[in-house]
Amino acid sequence: MWALAFLAAEGAADDPLSRPELLYGIAGLVLALLGGAIAISLADRWRKRSAAPVGVDETDMLTTYRDMYEHGELTEGEYAELRRRVAEKVKNMPVPAKPPAPDPSGRPDPAKLAPPAPPAAGGRLDPDAPTVPTELPPPAGTA
Repeated sequence: MWALAFLAAEGAADDPLSRPELLYGIAGLVLALLGGAIAISLADRWRKRSAAPVGVDETDMLTTYRDMYEHGELTEGEYAELRRRVAEKVKNMPVPAKPPAPDPSGRPDPAKLAPPAPPAAGGRLDPDAPTVPTELPPPAGTA
């Protein structure tokens, strides 16, 4: 209130916004508030990222969220949103591909080791032409 009294005492003829010290003060306050808001936002993001469980599967996450809800740390709406997010993450997880079963004899598959056939004369491959299999040397130690 004293600032308003100070500005009123100056008189209507002298515009307070034309004084540089007042403008610099207002600009400083605005920059300080803006810097504080950015710092709080960054600290909140860092806190949330560091609080996120790492390497925990979805069932453990749901159990943790349910315990938090039961202890009153989460509201019903927050718990429902977290459940929805975990369910969405589970639905979008790619299914890992199974590697091919190894050969029980322990030998490599010769079809995979054979080099590709050279192209026929003229640079075109004839799909009906017989292919000549390449022979692999016998494994060491066999007669």
